[in-house]
Amino acid sequence: MAKYLIINADGYGFTPGVNDGIVETFKSGFVTSTSCTPNFGFLGDAGRVQKQFPDVSFGIHFNLSVGEPLSPVGTVRSLVGEDGKFLGSGLLGRIVRREVRIEEAERELSAQAAILADQGVKISHWDGHQNKHLWPLYFGAGVSVAKIFNIGGIRSHRRLLFTNSGALQFSEKLSYYLKNPKRVLTHLGGRLRTASAERSGFVAADNLITPGYADDSHKSLRRFWEVLATTLPEGISEIYCHPGFPDEILRNNAKYVDQRADETRILTDPSLLELYKTNKIELINFFDLASLRRR
Repeated sequence: MAKYLIINADGYGFTPGVNDGIVETFKSGFVTSTSCTPNFGFLGDAGRVQKQFPDVSFGIHFNLSVGEPLSPVGTVRSLVGEDGKFLGSGLLGRIVRREVRIEEAERELSAQAAILADQGVKISHWDGHQNKHLWPLYFGAGVSVAKIFNIGGIRSHRRLLFTNSGALQFSEKLSYYLKNPKRVLTHLGGRLRTASAERSGFVAADNLITPGYADDSHKSLRRFWEVLATTLPEGISEIYCHPGFPDEILRNNAKYVDQRADETRILTDPSLLELYKTNKIELINFFDLASLRRR
């Protein structure tokens, strides 16, 4: 089997600086996909950018937890607080108490997808801010809206735990989960959600790789990317990243800030792209994934 890799930059539309950093990674040819966040007000002309980079897939980063809704507040009252803003982690409590109306979640997610569609963006896949789309009700609303907008792909949540030494072996994974028992449920749940989405007709990668889940590899990202290039398993893998140029808007709304500049620098390094070519890793996007699944 060949080795395929989707490199997805999360958060296009979050801030102008994030957008600029992501576009720089497109220019380098290393990042093959992005997920757009429509409700922060900085989406700009994503349709024009997609035409400029036809080899990059543009998905949607559904968001029901941070910022303000695109829908009139009165039509999504179960999703927001008295200030008219999303509830953050408080959304889960409302879902558990059955206080969230699924039709309101679908209304807001539809409004977010419509902005991209109205710009002429062909939406390739969907995921969620902080992966909260995996929560009950939220996931069902996402599935319904994605089908309405003919979105064919979804982020895989079959996590392959990677460190700066490579993928964890069985004994190492066992040790990791014994130390992090809560992640047994969240990672298992993610796998079940991925399988459920595939049964519903969506396509997903075989594995999801994330720096920093099993060690502090997010602090030495260059080393992480080098190890990944030489040890990536066969099949189709996906990794998400967060390039960007820090700006005041980002500093006021996120904890992960200066590290984005480091990611941008690494993901625009020609020597790193050459390393992946040397190791015969084919960089693909979500539309390529759909084609491979049809073979």
